[in-house]
Amino acid sequence: MKITSFLKKYIPKWAAVALVISLISCVLYAFSVTFPTLADLLNETLGTVARFSLSLITVWLPFSLFELLIILLLPLFVTLVILLIKKGKTHVRRVRCAVSLLAAVSMILTSYIFTLGIGYRTTPIGERLNIESPEYISPEELYSVARRLRDEVNSLSSEVRYEGGVSVMPYSVRELSDKLCSSFDKLNEEYPFIKSFDSRVKPVLFSTVMSDAGITGIYSFFTGEANVNVEYPQYNLPYVAAHEMSHQRGVSRENEANFIAFLVCIGSTDPFIRYSGYLSMYEYISSWLYRADEELYFELAAGLDESAVDDIRASRAVTAEHSDSLLGKLNDKANDAYLKLNGTEGVVSYGYVVRLAVGYYRGR
Repeated sequence: MKITSFLKKYIPKWAAVALVISLISCVLYAFSVTFPTLADLLNETLGTVARFSLSLITVWLPFSLFELLIILLLPLFVTLVILLIKKGKTHVRRVRCAVSLLAAVSMILTSYIFTLGIGYRTTPIGERLNIESPEYISPEELYSVARRLRDEVNSLSSEVRYEGGVSVMPYSVRELSDKLCSSFDKLNEEYPFIKSFDSRVKPVLFSTVMSDAGITGIYSFFTGEANVNVEYPQYNLPYVAAHEMSHQRGVSRENEANFIAFLVCIGSTDPFIRYSGYLSMYEYISSWLYRADEELYFELAAGLDESAVDDIRASRAVTAEHSDSLLGKLNDKANDAYLKLNGTEGVVSYGYVVRLAVGYYRGR
C-alpha cells in the first residue's frame, strides 16, 4: 500500500503509462538487435501503425511541423523551465514535474524505436527483394550498368522541360507527393513489406540551413513527415522525396532507402520522376566508376545528354557553395556516429546502394 501510495503521489498516471510503454519498447528493441525476423515483424506491424498514425496527424498541414518545432525549440525549452520553476514550489510538485519531463522524453524515444530504430535491425533489403549484392564489382560491370542508366536518362531528357539551363518539375510538390504515393502503391503489390498509404512531402522553408548541413532531405520520426530541401535543382526533388517517403514506410537504412527511392522513381508513369530516378542512380554508379577506372568514366560521361550534365553541375554548385560550412562538418561526424550506433558501417555504408543496383541489373 505504501508503494502504491508513493507512486500515486509522485508519478502522474499518464507519465506512468508512458514510462511503462517506453520500457517495453526498449526490451523489444533489444531483442530485435539479435533477431532480425522479430525486427521484420515489429517493423511491419507496430512500426507501420506508428508511422502511419503520425503521418495521418500531420499530413493535412501545408507546412513542415518538424521545421516549426525546430525553430521553436529554444523558446519551448525556456518556457518549460519557467513552468517547472513556477510549479515546483513544493517537493512533491518538483518530483512530479521532473517525472513528467522524463516521461515526455521517453515518448520521443518510443516513437524513434518503432518508426526508425527497429527498422535498422531488419533483414537486409537485398535479401527481401531477392537481389544479390555482389561484394566485388569490376570497373567494366560498373560501366555497363552506368551506361544503361545513362541511356535511360538520354531517352527521357527529350520529355523533360528545361528552363535557365536546368530541368523544371512541371507540377507542385503536392502533386509530386500524389504521384510518388501511386508509385509506392505499385511497388507494394510486388513487395508487400513496403507499405502503401497516402502522405505528402513537406518543402522546408529554411532549406539554406539544410544545405549548410549537407542535407537534401530528412524524415522526422516524431512528426511522421518527409521533409525535402528545395534549394537544390528540381531534378533532385522526386528522388529525395521518394527516399524520405521510404523511411516513412519502414525502410530505415540510408542505403536501402536510396535503392527503394530508385525503384519508386523508375516505376512511375511520370517521365520527370523517372528522369530523376535514373539520373540520381547514374550519379552514384558513375562516381564509383570514377574511383575504379577514370578512363572508362570519361568515356561514359562523354555520352551523357548535355542537359543532364547541366543538371548535375547545378546540383554540385549548390553543394560546393556550402562545402565549407561548419554545420556541415559537424553533421557529417554526427551522421557517421548515428549510423554506426544503429549497426551500419557509418557513412561508407552508402556504397551498398551501388551493389544493390548492380545486383538488380544483373538479374535483367
